[in-house]
Amino acid sequence: MSSRLPSTRTLPTLSPAEVSQAEAKISALHGKLAPVDGQPTRFCVPLAMAATTAERRALSAVAERVRAELAPSPRRDHVDAMVSRVLLGFEQGRGRGAEEEEVLISEYISALKDLPLAGIHGAAERFRSGTTLLPWSRRWRPSPAEFAAEAREGLIPLRAKLVHIRQILEAEVYDPPTDEDRAKVQAAAAAWLNRGGDAEPGRSRPTPEAVAAAREDVLHEHGAKFREVAVGSLAQLAARLDAKAAAQKERAA
Repeated sequence: MSSRLPSTRTLPTLSPAEVSQAEAKISALHGKLAPVDGQPTRFCVPLAMAATTAERRALSAVAERVRAELAPSPRRDHVDAMVSRVLLGFEQGRGRGAEEEEVLISEYISALKDLPLAGIHGAAERFRSGTTLLPWSRRWRPSPAEFAAEAREGLIPLRAKLVHIRQILEAEVYDPPTDEDRAKVQAAAAAWLNRGGDAEPGRSRPTPEAVAAAREDVLHEHGAKFREVAVGSLAQLAARLDAKAAAQKERAA
């Protein structure tokens, strides 16, 4: 009844305009998804509302671009330049030598080593303009931990976009039941109820009296077996006691 549309392995090269168009559809397409009951990480969508093949290809290309933007930066020199620009105007050059300045920059680079360049650049620009997402006193330079936290905060929308794209592409697509399908189900349910809830056609449902009689028969049968076992056990016990008593008499004689 439900299925996932095939994935697109060959991703097209999108123009900036096509990327913008695809990104503009993410919110609308994601809003059409419904969570599968009891499985919060799975979603479904009616076939008529699902993303088209062209939309899926475009979204796959956007997802690849977002993943590339979220990859950690391997360029230490780029990170160094961004951090140095932020530190300009704070304490940089105020009583510290070149070696101390290098140590300070290294602390920032170490704190930012697992973050993408886009996130670092965004955080640097917000620190320079005083428009940070997280609280920060402009009187003091941001610490390495504050810089890293601001960069991560700025990446949240980008990560959310990637999650939404994945949910759209992995959503189970289904055909909603038609009025004819509903009518068939209702007719089958009514026929079952009219038969008295029989599990099989042509099989009559037992009356309460018949059920009670069957239970009595089972109880009598079990009682007879119990009595048979009990009588046999008592007879064996009596025989053993008699044999033991006879043996004692012989020893006494």
